[in-house]
Amino acid sequence: MPITVKENNKPFAAVITSCILFGMIGIFVKEIRAMDAGSILFYRLFFGFAVILGYLVVSGGIKKIELKQKKFYMLLLGVLNTVTMFTYFSSIKHTGIPVAVLLLYTAPIYVTLLSPLLLKEHVTLRDMLALTLSISGILLAVNPSNISGSTGSENGNYITGILFGLLSGLSYGCSIMTMNYLKETYSAVEQMFWSTAVSLILLLPFGVSVSVPILLVNLKLLIPLGFIATALASLLYLRGVIHIKAQTAAVLSLLEPVSSICFCCMLLGEPVQPNTIGGCLFILSGAALIGYSAPIRLGASEKYFRDMWARFFQPYIPLRPRKL
Repeated sequence: MPITVKENNKPFAAVITSCILFGMIGIFVKEIRAMDAGSILFYRLFFGFAVILGYLVVSGGIKKIELKQKKFYMLLLGVLNTVTMFTYFSSIKHTGIPVAVLLLYTAPIYVTLLSPLLLKEHVTLRDMLALTLSISGILLAVNPSNISGSTGSENGNYITGILFGLLSGLSYGCSIMTMNYLKETYSAVEQMFWSTAVSLILLLPFGVSVSVPILLVNLKLLIPLGFIATALASLLYLRGVIHIKAQTAAVLSLLEPVSSICFCCMLLGEPVQPNTIGGCLFILSGAALIGYSAPIRLGASEKYFRDMWARFFQPYIPLRPRKL
């Protein structure tokens, strides 16, 4: 019996660990110096993808990678994932980690609003309640009084960060719906492989624009960002998520924004305002409510949440949230 319990706990431990590792992304981004969001994202993908590619080659999984139908939507997914992480990293630079990660996690709001139009899915009363909670959380976390009370360049930076954060949530929500459309044709690993290849091509100008001295100075952060907070976290998540319920995985994924804020306080010493904590509770309550809702269409909800976290594997491979 003890052995059985231990074995059954392994998937949960893997998912929880991956969510905590994903939560470290903001810490690395915040500490990297003299590099813009595009350059940071390029090297995060470069080092992370190199590790994952090596793993697939050694394990034989590379043989399963194949570009099939719906090529345009695979290209679109790569573009959306690039926009998501670019705007997320930019929001971190302008507003700080707590507000940026909460705005990123508003993706379910946009999915709820757009899915009836794009996916022809029915929106339930529970979805609308979750939407209301999330919107209330955004207003609390952003705290409009901070905007009106700020002046000069500080005000402009904060507003810019908020706009970047809202755009990251919107593009992330669109990524989720695109992954949902591609799920019957491409596995999570295939989506990761091809969309990341697209992202690397798009971000190549940012990568080559970084001078060698600046790159060498930041390697001590860029390599762990790619290896730990991208490759290792993604592999752990995908190895664990296939053994637990999709609804459970969706709720466990809420550890990501919570751990991001905790790391922000403990490692960077950034203060977290009461309104940010209140907004966090509202947004996460809305996400949890959606995570526990009954399937809108048989099989669709389960696959939806399983694909969410694939965003960081592609990236945002959604993570939202996201089979080897």
